[in-house]
Amino acid sequence: MKKAVAASAVFAALVSGSSLAATVYKSDGTEFKVGGRVEFRGDFIGTSKGAEIEGTMDDSTRARFNLKGKSEITEGMSAFGVYEGEQDTGGDTGFENRYMYAGLDFDGHAISLGRQDMASVIVSDMTDITEFSGVQQTVDSASDKEDSVIAYRGGFDAIQLEATYQAKKEKDSDGYSVAGMYSAPFGLDLGLAFSGADSDDLSDSQVLFGLGFTLDSLYLAGTYSQGDNEIDEGKGSEFTAYELVAEYKFSKQFSAAALYTYQENEVSGTKADATDGIELVGYYKFNSNFRTYVSYYMNGLDEVKVADLVVQGEDTLRLGARYDF
Repeated sequence: MKKAVAASAVFAALVSGSSLAATVYKSDGTEFKVGGRVEFRGDFIGTSKGAEIEGTMDDSTRARFNLKGKSEITEGMSAFGVYEGEQDTGGDTGFENRYMYAGLDFDGHAISLGRQDMASVIVSDMTDITEFSGVQQTVDSASDKEDSVIAYRGGFDAIQLEATYQAKKEKDSDGYSVAGMYSAPFGLDLGLAFSGADSDDLSDSQVLFGLGFTLDSLYLAGTYSQGDNEIDEGKGSEFTAYELVAEYKFSKQFSAAALYTYQENEVSGTKADATDGIELVGYYKFNSNFRTYVSYYMNGLDEVKVADLVVQGEDTLRLGARYDF
């Protein structure tokens, strides 16, 4: 679960780790922080992919660990480095490198290199705030946690700007993304992003619009995208996707959100729904470190059965408990 952030907090927001990261060293313009989370996630009825659960529960518990370093070089210029890894349930699942990059910050304008988010993510994050959101990261050039990325992130007053270039080792496969966000003083946010990757016979592209509004404890947002994915000599897929989300904070401890998420793909003139669902979720924070939540995802896709077992279209009930450190 993520939210867009102000450009003035570039260093703190470049990784989706806990905001509670502990400062373990700070001296002479250099600081080092350690943070992370441990999160139980249990799915009942169906998995997050919409497949029926034969037993009791599908466990997707995870743990994250992140390191952040920053040191002042001169007044107004500093260097930084970020690492975050994740371990999923089970000893044989491996340790995933989520983020791994370093760069320079020039008084709120940052240049960074390594595994990090593409620029479009600042717009898709406007609705990517629940357990089953995130449909807008359809092509690689518009996704988070991508390898070999060179990024600029900064802002001018109420405008946040980002530009990323992904340099891949395969021939004619580099990608790019540019995005901007305007935040009005009365709680209105407007976002626009374009992402793409081109070669002689392959083209990925995505244009993404975002609109958000915050009024006291209420947050409303919507994102809409269109694009092409792996077009080969006129044959391939085109997609349309949108998300609508509403969140209300009833108190410091309790909040609730509702999401509608949808994606349609068109392949060789044939249209089919890839995602179609409604999520209702409630969060309860015991303190700044520990929260629990319950989410119900109503899957709108047609059920598909294989050997009398649903493999697509099943609803999901998720229970979660998360500790941030």
